[in-house]
Amino acid sequence: MTEHRWTGSFLDMMHGEGDHLADSYFSILTQDDEMESIRKVFSEMDSNDESPPADTFPELHEFFTRTNNLPPTIDTQRIDHGEMVFQKNAFTVALVLLTKSLPEGYAAPNLSIILNLSGNLRTNPYKRLLSTLQTVVNVSSFHGFQHGGRAVLTAQKLRLLHAGIRHITRRYRPAFESQYGVPVNQEDMLATVMGFSYLVIEGMRTLQAGLTRDEEENFFYVWRVFALMMGIHPADKPASFERIPENIDDARDFYEVYRRRHYVAADKNPDGVALGEANLAMLVGFVPRFLRWFGFGNLPRAYMQDLMGPEQCARIGIQSISTDALVRWVLLHLHRLWKPFELIHVTRHERFGAMIFQDLIDRAYGGDVTFTVPTDLRQVKDMINERDGPSAAQPAKAESL
Repeated sequence: MTEHRWTGSFLDMMHGEGDHLADSYFSILTQDDEMESIRKVFSEMDSNDESPPADTFPELHEFFTRTNNLPPTIDTQRIDHGEMVFQKNAFTVALVLLTKSLPEGYAAPNLSIILNLSGNLRTNPYKRLLSTLQTVVNVSSFHGFQHGGRAVLTAQKLRLLHAGIRHITRRYRPAFESQYGVPVNQEDMLATVMGFSYLVIEGMRTLQAGLTRDEEENFFYVWRVFALMMGIHPADKPASFERIPENIDDARDFYEVYRRRHYVAADKNPDGVALGEANLAMLVGFVPRFLRWFGFGNLPRAYMQDLMGPEQCARIGIQSISTDALVRWVLLHLHRLWKPFELIHVTRHERFGAMIFQDLIDRAYGGDVTFTVPTDLRQVKDMINERDGPSAAQPAKAESL
């Protein structure tokens, strides 16, 4: 890494670029009937766990074929080690993701406005966050980076999704680009991936989760490769990591600059405040009602205060309350008081994270799933069918966390 790698001019260049390859394929698909093509494309991507068939979307199939292979220099053994880190710490990762990584990003209006376009997180936060957790599971699951693996396919789908967002934003929010730059640009995409990796590691350190430096770097490496598969590279260098942090220290340098460039105060970011409020309200809803009677409804706010810090919380309208200090003390003794799950040899943070995974799926789809996330929408439909009637098909086995 050079001393001034993440300079303003370098990040301005990234901020001005989207994903030419994905945009070109998306534009071909929408030439005839724009809205119907968009609907069909995203319906196809939502409902299939394999590349869409060539006879349905031949151009889309070609895109998937062109972007399906990892560069030969990728260390697959290191990916395996990074995937194992997630498998061992899935619940704590989920906790950090929902109380730090996602809400902290809302402080950047260039991100929060895009996230708030559909109103999905405010009106249906469970669906939005289940989708986010599904991405994390897909990227971090074993063998996800093999040819045609779940991580590779997720990156391909997200590239096309982002192309669709750029298309829709330019058509229906034409003023956005003049103020905030290219929608879903490379700088913002990198910041999002760093939220799933570097900010998670930062939060794990705050919680004293006990990861070694090698484990941290291996976990980060998984997401570094995923960033490349997401198209964060020069258009003519698909195997180049030159726009992706080399390691955790480099990621810290990038994210510190990104915060300074894009985070704003709450009064300048109403979309971020709305998303922050919706996120907190949803997390409070995860706490069992009887525990809320004893003040445990403040747990999510306390985690956000500890993991994000008062300044970052204030940027999205999350203010500290007088009981936070007491709640933080309770957290230190949570394992003596909290028994909603019969989990043995787990930390207090893992218990809370386990509750988030369980309740998220229950609330979103009514499925009786224990510590699992469905691997595709077919399994979600199976869960719904199982709930609605005894004659429905049995749910497929979900990807275990």
